[in-house]
Amino acid sequence: MSCPPNSPDLNPIEHIWDVMEPQLRAPTPPCPNISTLRDRCLDIWYNLSPVMYQKLVVSMPKRVAAVLKAKGGATRY
Repeated sequence: MSCPPNSPDLNPIEHIWDVMEPQLRAPTPPCPNISTLRDRCLDIWYNLSPVMYQKLVVSMPKRVAAVLKAKGGATRY
């Protein structure tokens, strides 16, 4: 497969970050230190829906096909 090795279209974690970011920025007190930030990230991570992960896994064949069709260029993912 000749496509960019760091293609965000083939990296489902990018979509997980998109879900986590608004929760991290929600109107809560800002994290006073890195340890609190880590704990908040882990709390959000462990409370994400398993359905979201399943959808990302199921979408991978379509993602690969889209990247190949775009010859490594941008896709809708």
